[in-house]
Amino acid sequence: MKQIITQKSKILYLKTMYCLLLCLGMNISYAQVESKDEAVQLIKIATGESYFPFVDSSFLLGGWSKALVEATFSLMSVEVSFEILPWDRGLKWTQEAKSLGAFPYIASKQRSEKFLYSLPINFVPVRLYVASDSAFNRIEDIQGKRLCIPHGYSIGKAEQTVIDQFAMTINRAKDGIGCVGQVQRGWSDAGLTNGYIQAIKLRHQTETEDPIRIFPQALSSEPLYFLISKSYPDAQLWMDRFNQAFVQLAQNGQKQQIDQLFLAALSKQ
Repeated sequence: MKQIITQKSKILYLKTMYCLLLCLGMNISYAQVESKDEAVQLIKIATGESYFPFVDSSFLLGGWSKALVEATFSLMSVEVSFEILPWDRGLKWTQEAKSLGAFPYIASKQRSEKFLYSLPINFVPVRLYVASDSAFNRIEDIQGKRLCIPHGYSIGKAEQTVIDQFAMTINRAKDGIGCVGQVQRGWSDAGLTNGYIQAIKLRHQTETEDPIRIFPQALSSEPLYFLISKSYPDAQLWMDRFNQAFVQLAQNGQKQQIDQLFLAALSKQ
């Protein structure tokens, strides 16, 4: 009888251990799947650099647009990883669905064929500048002159309005600072900048005393967007989610808080 009880005990013990090991294995497998799911949720977002104050690693929170986009994805409960790339490459890789989206970009007819646009996340007041020693003292003086625009920078409605209004021809430079150099040297007559840029900031970048003179009036206002390639899986669903969260950001007061934070910082520049 003792032998029978002992045998039954061994069988019960083995069954119990098997169940424990099976459950442990299931938990490990579940943890691995959960870990993979978490990894999938780390979404890549492309952006650029040195577009003050919208994306700028040396400015508050990495830039105004970055702060708004990051807060929007936080409301979506989606963790994002920002990749700082050259502007044209960021757009190209986003078009190829290597990133979920890219920001901040202006709208253009060519882009609208390949990308979905978010609600506007920021607005750029567009201003005209000339060389500090230029004979152009009024905006009207640049009629028919040469306007410098950086390579890879798409001409939006605001810029096109200026070009058409003043019948200007286009020169290209490597980047915004390159355009400042062209205007300084007389290779171009004028350039466009966003209204938040001050000549003193460009002085720090170019190491030149007052390289340009910025006309005070804003010629127009250019909206900036978060873009998603139409080829990205569930692109419209992602954009709808982003827009809904962005609206929520405004409704709960977070957007206004972020906007006021940056406006206060800009007033001290």
